[in-house]
This record gives sequence, C-alpha cells and structure tokens, in this order.
Amino acid sequence: MADVNYTFFLSLTIIIIGYLLKKSNIIKEENGRSIAKIVFNATLPALIFKTIMSIEITPSLILLSIIPLFYAGIVFSVSFFIFRNYDLSIKGISLMSVIGFNVVHLAFPLIEGIWGSEGLRYIAMFDIANGFVIFVLCYLIGSIFSLRNKTETKRSIFKSSFRQLLTSRPLIAYLIALPLNLLGIILPVFFNDLLDILGRANSALTLLLLGIFLNFHFEKSKWKGILKILAIRYFFGLSIGLLLFFLLPFNILYRGILMIALILPIGLAIIPFAVEFEYDEELAGMTINLSLIISFILIWLSILILGFG
Repeated sequence: MADVNYTFFLSLTIIIIGYLLKKSNIIKEENGRSIAKIVFNATLPALIFKTIMSIEITPSLILLSIIPLFYAGIVFSVSFFIFRNYDLSIKGISLMSVIGFNVVHLAFPLIEGIWGSEGLRYIAMFDIANGFVIFVLCYLIGSIFSLRNKTETKRSIFKSSFRQLLTSRPLIAYLIALPLNLLGIILPVFFNDLLDILGRANSALTLLLLGIFLNFHFEKSKWKGILKILAIRYFFGLSIGLLLFFLLPFNILYRGILMIALILPIGLAIIPFAVEFEYDEELAGMTINLSLIISFILIWLSILILGFG
C-alpha cells in the first residue's frame, strides 16, 4: 500500500498539469474530449475487465453492487420532495446531479494508487450498479423532466436509455467479465498482458482529464441552486457513508472504500445529458467542478481521520 499523502500529492500534481496544459493552450477541451473517448473505450474497459477477472466474487462484494441502487432511491425520493415546486428545467438537472458518482475519473486512479488491485476490486463492484444509476436512472430522469421531451412517449424514453446502456463500453466490460469470472475461465497470457498495458495508462489519462475539464468560472446568480445540490449530495453521502463504515461487519478497507464511494463527485455524464435535454449546461459544469474539489478534499481527510489508509 502506497503512502496516502504522497499518492494524493502525486494525483493533484497530474491534475494541475492537465489544467496548466489547457490554460497555456497546448491542449484544449476539445482535445480533452478525444482523450475521454480513449479512456471510456479502451483504458477503462481494460482496467475493469482485468480487475473483475482477477477477483473472487463473494456475497459481501455483491452487496457493493446493491448499495448504490438503494442510495439513489433514498436520495432521489428526498430530493424530489425538496425540488417539487421548482421549474421542470431546474428540477431535472438537480435530480440528475444528486444521484450517481464519478467513479471513473477520481476513485479508480486514487484507489489504484493507494491500495492497488485489493482496493480496485471493491470500487469496481460498486461501479457496476453506479453505472446503471448514471446511464439509466439519470438518463430517464433527464428525459422525463426535459421540456424538449414533453411530447415523447415513455416507450421512446426507455428505448433511448437502453441504447445508452448498450453503448457504454465500461458497462459492457462488466457484463462480459462477470460471467467469465463466475465460469472460472482463465484469459490467455497475451490478452491478459494487453489488458494490463492498457489498464496502466488509465490513471494518468483520467487525472489529466480532470485538470483539462477543471473550470473556475462560476456565475453568482446560480450559487443558490448549486449549493442546494451539493448540500444534498454531501449530507447524504457523509451520513450514510459513516453509518455503513461503523456498522458493517466487514474489513476496514471494504468499509473505507464504500465510504469513499459515497462522497465521490457528480458523474461527468451529466454534462452531455444536460446538452441533449436542453438543461443549463453551465449550471451542470459549475456543480460538477465544485463537487470534484470538495470530494478530493473530503476523501483525503476521510482516509487520514478514519485511519484506513
């Protein structure tokens, strides 16, 4: 296990390099989108596939794939009541933003850097259900509350959501690797080495991406909505995360990774969803950027204070 402070400092340095590359116009956000395609279609699926194939799936690990669904149900129900009197456009983007987590860009590189494959197996199992929350539930919420889709039928909305699910390479990697694991199939050496090489590139690319997409331009008129979204996310994330950390009967790393997972930032997929359903893109981007900064600090403090690093 690597030193926690050193790993966080190293990760922060890579994020800053990405940000400085953008600010100096060496790389633009358009280039960042190309790098994101490489991550989502090559390095991340490779890392997921190799991680899932290398673990022994137990009932305790399966629980990690159930918790995000229950969490999303609880937070959505409370948030729906809070935002019940808001305009559809605000309600839609807010409800999408309070459920689901950005596991890919922050959790995978940090956890791999600190705990290696042992930590990755826990967060990978959590991300199976989280992917469903992001690509299905968030997409459905965005569709239902979008003014653009007022004339759309429920059937067409569900079909669009299903297409999103089927085109997600990370989710496809999970769906292929899980049955292969359960069947006890061993990968050929060449394929295993190929996945290993691609997977090793994932951490650097994802941390650089965070820096490239980092933006400190915040419009004051939108602070109230942003703060309400962030307050809901981190109140429930910290409360439920701490509750499970102290009550679950599993090892401290299992409980610690779960705690980290529940305070991760908002998924980046919310931005393309906001574009597709004609929500406020700037509000989505501002909220995601702030959640990234808050989560980075909270995760660092949680590891140091709770002592599972």
